[in-house]
Amino acid sequence: MHRALILVPILLLVLVGLFFLLRPNSPAPESSSGTSTSESTEGSQKKTLDLAIKGGTMTPNEITVNEGDHVDLRMTSDEPLEFHLHGYDLERELEAGEPTELPFDATITGRFEIENEQTHEELGALLVQPR
Repeated sequence: MHRALILVPILLLVLVGLFFLLRPNSPAPESSSGTSTSESTEGSQKKTLDLAIKGGTMTPNEITVNEGDHVDLRMTSDEPLEFHLHGYDLERELEAGEPTELPFDATITGRFEIENEQTHEELGALLVQPR
């Protein structure tokens, strides 16, 4: 009985030590599509992405960020429209030629449609990759 009381804490310390020695390193941050700037803060990054909507087409048509990133979409459009990011359920009214920003934290992973809410046409997509 006394032997078990001594072995259990020693085994626990060995397992904790092995966990810290053998755990995988965090993946290196991946780059995003489109014009962007990044700033690292403890694993997550601040990503500023420029989107241009012309003739119902968004450039770039797909943007990629990592889970946990703070994202700031800077958008311009050649015509008024209602920008809607599905999955995050975020919307912004865009006026022709007026820059508009949409900040959010990328907390949900997956591929999310970006849509002109007025016409229900897909403009592009946001891809949030898991860390």
